[in-house]
Amino acid sequence: MRLLLTLIALIVAAPALAQDATKRNPSAVLFTCPDHAADTGHEVDIVNAQGQVVQTIQGGDPPADANGDVRVALNVQPIAFGVYTVKVRATYGAIKSIDSEASETWERAPGQPSKPRVP
Repeated sequence: MRLLLTLIALIVAAPALAQDATKRNPSAVLFTCPDHAADTGHEVDIVNAQGQVVQTIQGGDPPADANGDVRVALNVQPIAFGVYTVKVRATYGAIKSIDSEASETWERAPGQPSKPRVP
């Protein structure tokens, strides 16, 4: 266990799938996890400009893609408009790794409504 905690180091890339060059309203975060085969999940913190965690997302344990990147979906709609970063940590049962470095900043801004559904 101790070795696992020592080896788990997450590197957070800029939030993936940002809708334009200003990184507004991302729909996912992409990161690498060197010990992905050993962890059991990931937690994603959304951090405001004052350094406070405003939301923690239980990202589960999605498979890594061919490049070794793990993708966790984000829903930014419940978050107030403003500037944020993301930090990620791996979990192994109740054990948690240290937080990753913060991502690049991104903005929660007014956006286009979702496609309407007809019941």
